[in-house]
Amino acid sequence: MSENKEKNFERLFRAHYKELHRYAFRYLGDSDGAEEVVQQVFLRLWEKDWEEQIHTSLKAYLYRAIYNESMNVLKKEQRKFKYQSYEQHRQELEPAVDESSKDLDDKLRVALAELPEKSRTVFELSRFQEMKYKDIATTLDLSIKTVEGHMSKALRHLRVELMDYLTLIIFYLIYML
Repeated sequence: MSENKEKNFERLFRAHYKELHRYAFRYLGDSDGAEEVVQQVFLRLWEKDWEEQIHTSLKAYLYRAIYNESMNVLKKEQRKFKYQSYEQHRQELEPAVDESSKDLDDKLRVALAELPEKSRTVFELSRFQEMKYKDIATTLDLSIKTVEGHMSKALRHLRVELMDYLTLIIFYLIYML
């Protein structure tokens, strides 16, 4: 790199640093952040063959670069804020959801215990063992229609018994997704 190019760069830096810092500060409201933005822009300029590549007004180029870099910083801060807000809400909800999940498990066990034995067995084989109706019918020596009837009875009973938790589950799914 030529000594002349270094002197030109240093002259450029000294001539525009303060006004560019003020310009970045107007967007960011943070002196350290503005300094970082200006340094980033000048670093990129240094890495380029800036005397040969910039064909427009150098001052206009620097101002546009400061504006773009400032906007990138603001967008990054906004994403960071949104993520922190999301994490805070998620952490606030987690204990309530965990407690409700335990309550739901207990309520499900009680509701299943209230079912007639065949209906409970069909439900457990279908939902917990992930068996198909045809396989359940073969295993329990029942017709497929009978298995469907027991499943309907079990689901209807559980829908009534677990109604209070349906609202919580829907809220959790909507809020967390």
